[in-house]
Amino acid sequence: MAETPPLATAVQQRADGRLKVSLWGEVDVLSAPQLRVALDAALSDGARVVEVDFSGVEFCDCFGLGVLLEARRRAAERGTVLRLVGVTSPLVRRLLHQTGTAAALLGPDGEVSSRRVH
Repeated sequence: MAETPPLATAVQQRADGRLKVSLWGEVDVLSAPQLRVALDAALSDGARVVEVDFSGVEFCDCFGLGVLLEARRRAAERGTVLRLVGVTSPLVRRLLHQTGTAAALLGPDGEVSSRRVH
């Protein structure tokens, strides 16, 4: 059985007041708790907008999706916008569209930010 690549995270405060959480690796049952910790830390920062950069994520399963949706709910309760940006993986895009969560997680510019830029 192949080992799942670890999930790497980095949090960056941008000059415009947004908080960017960058991810690299796979978001699955094993790494979902790590994602939860990173998003909890980002939400406790008090930023009005938290962008979760998925450009380095090739795979996300339902456990990861659940963590994202729960974080989005908690963010909304605090008046914070949480959205995914840089979704380039066809597998992740398909998960979002087939589960009907694309609009909620990608935001109003979701179709633009989910396309790979050449």
